[in-house]
Amino acid sequence: MKQQKKIISMLLAAALVISTFAISAFSASAASAGSQVYFDNSVYNWEQVYVYAYGTKNNAEWPGQLMDKDENGFYTKSFPATYKSENIIFNNGLEEGEGKEQYPQAAGLSLKTGECKLLTAEKQWVDYGKADDHAYGFAYTASGTGFSSESIQVKLGLKNTDSGYYSIDGSSKTSYTNNAVVNIGEGKIGNSIITLKLYATGADGVETTQSYTYKKGFTEIKTTFSAESDGHTTEAEGGYYSTNPNLQLGKNKTITIDGDVSDWDSSMIIAQGVANDDPRVYMPSSMHEQPWDGYALYSAWDDENLYFLLEMANTTYIVSPEDNFAASNEARPWRNSIPMYIALSVDPDKQSTGKAIGTNKDGSKFTNPFVWGCDNGVAKDGGTAFTTHVDTLIAFDSNNSNGGDSIYKADVIDTDGTYMFNYDTRVPIGVRSYQAQDNQNGFKIKYANGTKSTTMYGINAPKGSRVMGDNLDMSANWVDFFDLGYKESYGYIYEIAVPLSALGIDRNYIETKGIGAMQILTYGTSGMDTLPHDPSMLDQANVEYSYDPSSSHEKEDIDNITVPLARIGSLLNDTVINEAPLQVNFGADKNSGQDVNTAITLSAEAYHAKGDVEYDFTVNGKSIQKSSQSSVVWTPNNEGVYEIAVKVTDSEGNVSVEKKNFAVGTATPEYSIGDVNLDGNVNILDATEIQKHSVELISLNETQLKLADVNHDGKVDILDATEIQKIIVQ
Repeated sequence: MKQQKKIISMLLAAALVISTFAISAFSASAASAGSQVYFDNSVYNWEQVYVYAYGTKNNAEWPGQLMDKDENGFYTKSFPATYKSENIIFNNGLEEGEGKEQYPQAAGLSLKTGECKLLTAEKQWVDYGKADDHAYGFAYTASGTGFSSESIQVKLGLKNTDSGYYSIDGSSKTSYTNNAVVNIGEGKIGNSIITLKLYATGADGVETTQSYTYKKGFTEIKTTFSAESDGHTTEAEGGYYSTNPNLQLGKNKTITIDGDVSDWDSSMIIAQGVANDDPRVYMPSSMHEQPWDGYALYSAWDDENLYFLLEMANTTYIVSPEDNFAASNEARPWRNSIPMYIALSVDPDKQSTGKAIGTNKDGSKFTNPFVWGCDNGVAKDGGTAFTTHVDTLIAFDSNNSNGGDSIYKADVIDTDGTYMFNYDTRVPIGVRSYQAQDNQNGFKIKYANGTKSTTMYGINAPKGSRVMGDNLDMSANWVDFFDLGYKESYGYIYEIAVPLSALGIDRNYIETKGIGAMQILTYGTSGMDTLPHDPSMLDQANVEYSYDPSSSHEKEDIDNITVPLARIGSLLNDTVINEAPLQVNFGADKNSGQDVNTAITLSAEAYHAKGDVEYDFTVNGKSIQKSSQSSVVWTPNNEGVYEIAVKVTDSEGNVSVEKKNFAVGTATPEYSIGDVNLDGNVNILDATEIQKHSVELISLNETQLKLADVNHDGKVDILDATEIQKIIVQ
């Protein structure tokens, strides 16, 4: 009897354990099925924090629900699994006139079922583990971030635990505590992905793993050219922009105008732009609108025609998917009839200001300040002017429905010696029938969804965080949008054939004298983007549109083109070419901080080399391979920080040397926020360093500046020293 009771007792205990496990598993599963948001209020310092969710569900009328403060000082709110895909706006609960503040300013941040997200003090919308009670490690820098420096410092955090482990590119696990900072990209070759894995174990004994990836880019020095005779007053824009990349001038080839990009290749690119740089991105509330975002301009010619391929990007799918109209094919440019231009410089001695002249029915003359969009001599909505020499405008519309599309030539001299476009000598190229698409005088145009480029470089940043001038900042979050899920079908292409006879030139003229070209996209009549990119396209981007304050003033300003046009066929006689030097992209296949006896591949990519190339790889000054091979496997068998290097020599004796540090058997250095002197401790010495920096007695390096910004307000000053003193006295 006692044995039977014992067995029953054991069975009941086992059932209780199973039941408890089932309840626990059910609770975790139920929690993870929903979603959760967190908000760091340390910069805003709102008295109350609200969250407003809308999309498939609304959590409440504006301003939403009051958020709860957790033990880490973050504000949080959970949503049930019925909230499938929402947009999140954080705010202070006040109305206009009472000090209303919110982030973001327009459409909310994306949140899907099962996700747990944190809006950091730096306005990074990052993964914050899962919506359950397990412990997680997380990074304050969003996965997918790109950079072009040697490395970036990434702050690590912990949720529901005090310690965790990290691994970079497969290195051994290294312990870390909250607010530790690790170097991502150190020692690694450019144009590669770094993988950061974070491990955490909570009181429940469950270990979780979170993965983050970062893209380290490489900035190639580009060959540039300049010719005074083209009239430009602003140099071609650099960075990811390029005018005639690699001195490409187009190609002699017959193109079939059918909306299929297979006839084209990258050697025909005459102007390279960047994605996500149209004026919308600098107005937080404008991302819902159609993008007019030129990415690449291609050109070719044969005996009969001059050909162009206009490639346009739509990265709204990636950077702002909650803007449903723009992130859909409804935003295609041929949805409406919008003016578009190809500006040409056929005769560089002619300079037009953009003004046009014509004859009234009664024989009197009239002038307009611009070719398109004028009424009785007054521009209705901005326009395009020229300082760079332009004498021909191919004016067409985005859905090829305007019968008035024409080629205009600047053949009338104005009183100041500049040339005016002539309505009377225009060459009609518009359609006689939209249904038949029967363009006049041999002009052909086809549009379609598609992308020819195999990369799509641009800045990946949420609306409201872009700043004027960042399109030329190589330290911005540059990414290849294809790495983030961009699809060819997101983009738009236009194939165009212009009869040479309509331009008054032939193939020989193109190949011996050459012509200049620029693509101009408009919204109405004012320029929204050009290739080559001109700074006038963004000089009013963050100013309100007079008809709609949520939109950009770029729709109605006057844009004056000042950069050099791209050349087709031949350079101008007075062209000065600044050749890019021999350059090398060098580094390891793994991030610094690998274990002893780990096989490390060192690689080098030579740019602008002449003839054959020799690669001399060295470690701590000692050659480990000197040959034509551009990579070598190195297996370090001792701990320490090594100097890895390569010396590249081409056939003409040009030399380029690149060196990096690489730690072996030693974790990538990590520092806590506030550890300004990098000694591994946060104490009064760090506060003193900040005070010295504030009065310019010392200068802090990039790593120290990030660690010194303790209150996350983007500045390093006495307030940060005070925060450290508070930390010291708890």
